[in-house]
Amino acid sequence: MTEHEEPDGRVVPFVRRWHVIHDVDIAPLAADHARLRDLCTLLEACADALPGGVSGSEADALGRHLSAVVASHARDETAVIDALFAGHCDDPLTAAVVERIRARHLGNAIQADDILAILSGTAKPCAEAFGHMLRGFFDGCRHAMDFTELAILTLGSTRLTPDARAVLVGGLCGRAVD
Repeated sequence: MTEHEEPDGRVVPFVRRWHVIHDVDIAPLAADHARLRDLCTLLEACADALPGGVSGSEADALGRHLSAVVASHARDETAVIDALFAGHCDDPLTAAVVERIRARHLGNAIQADDILAILSGTAKPCAEAFGHMLRGFFDGCRHAMDFTELAILTLGSTRLTPDARAVLVGGLCGRAVD
């Protein structure tokens, strides 16, 4: 924050510091969301294949992929959100939206743990229940990605460059048919 000192000794904030959000600031988020979308597509194919299920080797590979993507997604998305909005969490709306994004990461991790237990053979629900769990997870992830991108469009509206806005809008419009 730039400050201006008044003659009577008071320090008055002159302007609030903020930065322009460029497409390079959004690129890590777009790449992270692409990885998560690919995982959702794999999980959807698995759910569609039920009750036949997946082979043991496919389940192991899917489990490793799920675990890696969920862990990296929370870390990568949080880093981008913090870089863009950490200095603005004194605003109640920004704080609430950022908290909701973080809470969704926790929910995704809990759901992923349940799916991993099934893929590893630790838990053995019926095919219908497993399909419901998979669909809840990948639908929730897709909704969370949309929410995050809409949040950036809303909270960063005056700070987004046209290219950054195009990346976010393009991602949302591309998924609108999903």
